[in-house]
Amino acid sequence: MSPARRRRVVLSIYDDLGNPHYGGGGAAVVARVAARLAVEHDVTVYCGSYRGAVSGWRDGVRYVHLPVGWAGPRGGQILFTLLVPLMALVVRPDVWIESLTPPVSASLLPLVARCPVVGLVQMLCGADMARRYGLPFEAVERRGLALYRHFVVLNDVDARLVGAASPRARVTVIPNGLDLPAEVTDAADGPVLFLGRVDVRQKGLDLLLAAVREDPTLRLDVAGSGTPAEEARLAELAAGLGDRVRLLGRVDGEAKEELLHGCSLMVVPSRYETFCLTALEAMAHGRPVVTFDLERLGWIGPGAGLTVPAFDAAALGAAIRRLSDDRALRTELGRGARARSLAFDRRDVEARYDALVADLLGPDRASSPDRASSPDRAAAPDRAAAPDRAAPPGRQRLRSAESRARVSSESRPTASARSRAALARAARWAGPVRR
Repeated sequence: MSPARRRRVVLSIYDDLGNPHYGGGGAAVVARVAARLAVEHDVTVYCGSYRGAVSGWRDGVRYVHLPVGWAGPRGGQILFTLLVPLMALVVRPDVWIESLTPPVSASLLPLVARCPVVGLVQMLCGADMARRYGLPFEAVERRGLALYRHFVVLNDVDARLVGAASPRARVTVIPNGLDLPAEVTDAADGPVLFLGRVDVRQKGLDLLLAAVREDPTLRLDVAGSGTPAEEARLAELAAGLGDRVRLLGRVDGEAKEELLHGCSLMVVPSRYETFCLTALEAMAHGRPVVTFDLERLGWIGPGAGLTVPAFDAAALGAAIRRLSDDRALRTELGRGARARSLAFDRRDVEARYDALVADLLGPDRASSPDRASSPDRAAAPDRAAAPDRAAPPGRQRLRSAESRARVSSESRPTASARSRAALARAARWAGPVRR
């Protein structure tokens, strides 16, 4: 008997770790998930091109940069969203995980791909884009989301939104994770730190700099990069603050570790966030976090930092000042932040992606090299004839991974007009359903 062939898994994301304009948390998450999946599968990641981008292999994963960089950072996102479905006409993997791309967090990929497509919702940006430009991005996004039958989201808020847009879809909540540092120290007396992509409006950098400007004793490090226009706007807002505000640009590796170790606290002044991986990084280093009261940041918890009314720059400055002055409180909340971060270990989070892919492949799809990768064949006839048998290995692995990860998860069963028996099995195996 010939051994089963390695299954082909594709991930697509406009961002990339080397992208000078982005290179954010979403790219880091996809890189880690891809490397984990590459242990058992042949994995390719399609991402957007940029100056200096070189396609090749990294961590056992093949990276292919699609030629969209010539259109610039913003235009490239639109071209990437249009080009990915065209790639699906010639690329035929067994599973496709698509990190949904602005300005509309959806594409036509589910219509043309000949395999299960998982929409990875790292940000639902339709509503924000509609407010920013006055165009019906949100309505277009809802129609696009209705095409998907599988989603991975980072929080319960987005689970409800995509579930409403596509009621038949199965929605799984898998938050971000990271490698937790083995040893941490109590919060230092260093500067306040902002770490993330430079997008002045979305990240609330204008509100943060307004708060710092009102308090001449505060010191702030801003670490991150963005488009030339966003970086120019940030420099303009920081003008006149002298050396109290350092614009450090993009930092990685040891330089980032030094910033996290040396700061007194992390501030997340965003107007809109889906998860905020940099907040988790600071918490893992024992640093408290100051945020606006955003529902999607509720996972941080009250014992890991301070929360102030949304978009209130004065309240933001007062919270920063309170933690800066009160070392005991800063230490207490920093230790709480570290304790909370333990629920987001990278190994547990990535194991859930691994189990999800195994579940989508199914025992027959994973073991038979001759079986077509069409999603219509995911439920084999012999399984339909024996609905009382134990859950298949993919389901068992998914349950096991979810029990190890101390984070909330939900799933929504996939409805099938062809088979009531298949619907019953999906409902039994998928776990709790949120209406």
